[in-house]
Amino acid sequence: MSMISCDLRAGRTDEQKRKLTAGIMKAVSDATGEPWDNIFFVIREGRGINFVEHGQHLPDYVDGAADDKDLIARLKK
Repeated sequence: MSMISCDLRAGRTDEQKRKLTAGIMKAVSDATGEPWDNIFFVIREGRGINFVEHGQHLPDYVDGAADDKDLIARLKK
């Protein structure tokens, strides 16, 4: 059984979390052949202050924030 753990800043909707979970599970299943019913997925949420990037505490998540769009674009490359 595969176990996936995902830490997010709090603030995303349930629908956003469902889409994220489905996308990651599909990628893991496609890469490993592991069936979805054999994947355990956990999302942990926390305030922005609990996340540090490049030595800087992150702000709380705000839907559509420019920094998040830039991050998503970088991850797609």
